[in-house]
Parts: sequence; structure tokens; C-alpha cells
Amino acid sequence: MDPEMQKKIDETLARIKEPQSDLPIVDLGLVEKVTYSAKEKTLLVSLAIGTPRWQCPACSAINGVVKEGIVRRAREAFEAAFPELKIIIE
Repeated sequence: MDPEMQKKIDETLARIKEPQSDLPIVDLGLVEKVTYSAKEKTLLVSLAIGTPRWQCPACSAINGVVKEGIVRRAREAFEAAFPELKIIIE
């Protein structure tokens, strides 16, 4: 990957905060992989946010809300930084 593109991706990831801790998601290990395709003009960000392993309904609901917040923040940050690309957050 082009070093300038890598730098811009890293800077964007550093700005995305996890809503409960207000720490960057990349520092918390919540980014699994970032894939960029210049040919397809696509940037895919795979997050490492699974579902809780316990059966607590409240915990599952909280996890869902937090995950939605992170996905929303990631989408907003990447769409602002890369308006020319199709952004996919998984």
C-alpha cells in the first residue's frame, strides 16, 4: 500500500474513539483488518467486536449499542477522510 494512504488510514483510525472509554479503537484492539482497493475505490474496515459469550440480555443490549456507536463513528470518520471511496465497515 502507498505509504501516504497508510498514513492517512492510521491517522483516521487514531481519531475514532470507543464511546465508553474514549480511547482510540485501534489502541483497544478493536480493528481486525483494513483492506484498500485502489482499483475498486473501496476501503473495508473489519472490526473485532463480537457478541458476548454470556446470556445476559442487558449485556447483549449494551454491547449492541456500543458496537453501533463504534461502527457509526468509524463510518463518519472514514467517509470524511476518504470521500472518493466506498467505505464498508464490518
